Amino acid sequence: WVMLIVPLTIAMVYGTVLKPLLPYLIISPISIFAAYLIYRCTASRLNDKTREIETLSKLHLATAEALATAIDAKDQITHCHVRRLQIYATRMGEIFELSVNEISALKAGALLHDIGKLAVPPHILNKPGRLTSAEFEKMKIHTVVGAQILSRVDFPYPVVPIIRHHHEQWDGRGYPDRLKGEQIPITARILSVVDCFDSVREDRPFRRGMTLEEATALLLRGSGTQFDPKVVEQFLKHLPQFNAEITALGLQHAVP
Repeated sequence: WVMLIVPLTIAMVYGTVLKPLLPYLIISPISIFAAYLIYRCTASRLNDKTREIETLSKLHLATAEALATAIDAKDQITHCHVRRLQIYATRMGEIFELSVNEISALKAGALLHDIGKLAVPPHILNKPGRLTSAEFEKMKIHTVVGAQILSRVDFPYPVVPIIRHHHEQWDGRGYPDRLKGEQIPITARILSVVDCFDSVREDRPFRRGMTLEEATALLLRGSGTQFDPKVVEQFLKHLPQFNAEITALGLQHAVP
């Protein structure tokens, strides 16, 4: 009887449980293999896209550096200026916990913020003295022109707002759009502070560069009117660290 019952039990289990599942047991390995192939294909495409984005980003930065060299030559400043700006701006972006894209925009913006000066006549750009009202109006167009130029470049991060707004002021008296306070993008507020600080320390044909103490005092006087006070505070707080990095790279000012 035992020899008869066991085969019958197996047959009943197969008929009631396993038989309905048989198609699924056959299909499942096929489905798993198909899913694996889809995964491999998708992962390969994602890797290709990542490499493409990285290559494009490097190309944008190389283009920015080439343009920055042309701008520096016209504006009679050293290329070390924009290199220092990159360090200042990048580190400030990290302190303010900005996104990766915003920090990338600061790196490019530090190089290209004055690209619009290519449209400013050299006699105005390097005038050894105070600009007239008419001359200053021509100088001011460099923010708008720069933004227009770079709006034609498909940057993968928000560079154009930095270029357009880095001369806006905290009290709303800047240009070109008279934005006020936090209406100004944080990236533009950061660049405004670090650009002013480093620019006034540069020796120019028509003036000597300021000392570290003089440039620091200038930022403090403008804090809350020209500049975002929080940006000024954090910049001056971390300035010794920034300058140590700049000195290690051999990019320091000649001015004491």
